[in-house]
Amino acid sequence: MISFKNLHLINPIIRAVTEAGYSRPTELQNFAVPHILAGHDVIACSHSGTGKTAAFVMPILQLLQKNPQEHRKIRVLILSPGKEYVMRVEDKLGVYSKYLPLSQLSIFDGISDGGQRSALKKRVDLLVATPERLLELAVQRSIDLSRVEILVLDEADRIFETGRAEEVKEILKLIPNKRQTLFFSSVMPERIRKFAEAVLRKPVEAMVSHYQQDEAGIRHVS
Repeated sequence: MISFKNLHLINPIIRAVTEAGYSRPTELQNFAVPHILAGHDVIACSHSGTGKTAAFVMPILQLLQKNPQEHRKIRVLILSPGKEYVMRVEDKLGVYSKYLPLSQLSIFDGISDGGQRSALKKRVDLLVATPERLLELAVQRSIDLSRVEILVLDEADRIFETGRAEEVKEILKLIPNKRQTLFFSSVMPERIRKFAEAVLRKPVEAMVSHYQQDEAGIRHVS
């Protein structure tokens, strides 16, 4: 039986995952985690219940811990379609980073501008944000995305459904071209696939069915 140790995760993450009640990775996690740890761009399409959020959160935490940086700039940017999605990612980050000295911040509508700008002046390793709120802060010159190492589009299909594609394109102009990009979506219509292929570099791709995880279709996109 495959365990989290088989994914070569560090002990602090395995300990946190185990304490959270998980005994083994899902099919998606088993595929995605090693590729993310190896620095590959990833496209993952799977429905709820396949462990999408943990599939990118766990390896990202490990990469940050393995390669600490002296600068105080944002290193990981996770874009989510709305407040509830941001809070879900925030929760997973909190659970799995329990034994790691990493800082995170979530920004979305409904939080005071002053509070968000003040928090951004401190060290932020991981930023989780909605595209519209992030772009507002960028226009106000309240945020610096020039040192982002990893970009995640979480629930990318919903980001597109809410009409935020143009905002994502503007955000892409603010972050380095040399980065690792992770694209997670519940469905993959043609327009979203074309967008993903335009912003990712030689990604590996995982297509996982919620009801047939053991029959996941996984291939490498060259």
